[in-house]
Amino acid sequence: TGVPELKRHALGVGAKVNENRVRKGLLPRPVRCVIIGYPNVGKSALINRLVNKRAVKSANTPGVTRNMRWVKISNEIELLDMPGVIPAKLDKDEEGLIGMKLAVCDDIGHASYDSVVVAAGLIEVCREAYAQYPWAVPVKAVVERYGVGIGSAEESTPEEVIYAIADSKFNGDVNLAARKVLTDFRNGMWGKSLLEFPPRR
Repeated sequence: TGVPELKRHALGVGAKVNENRVRKGLLPRPVRCVIIGYPNVGKSALINRLVNKRAVKSANTPGVTRNMRWVKISNEIELLDMPGVIPAKLDKDEEGLIGMKLAVCDDIGHASYDSVVVAAGLIEVCREAYAQYPWAVPVKAVVERYGVGIGSAEESTPEEVIYAIADSKFNGDVNLAARKVLTDFRNGMWGKSLLEFPPRR
């Protein structure tokens, strides 16, 4: 199971593709595949496991892979290592929400997103979580830290909360406020917080 099984399957597929090429009178050549995924989910690490050596840079931080590179794992298969991809918009559809949460948790390089948008996304996710599970978001700690609560949709937009925090603690510098909110959340300064929950039955 796992990586060895994946490698055997990939090699088998590559061999079949080349058998078909030979039957058509074409020369065999390596089948080229690409590993696509969000940043910092282990794409490069998987390639290293498949070739049994450190063929590409891999680390537990986003943005390590900056260029595309072909890696040969056999005469049948070549893999393309490439930077992670994120949705074009960090909005409320399924892909955008996943990208938003990855950015909140610092699993996407900072150059890939707007801190104000992501900080506002954090506020919105926390509002939704608090509405269902009040114990999951330490609202009191947020108020004590910034002098501003997460509020509700009826009171303000998530962006307005970030602007209010900027006015309260950062002399109106909304970008600094957004970065501080995200850094505090990532470092556990809010206390225990949950962004996802199992579906209700």
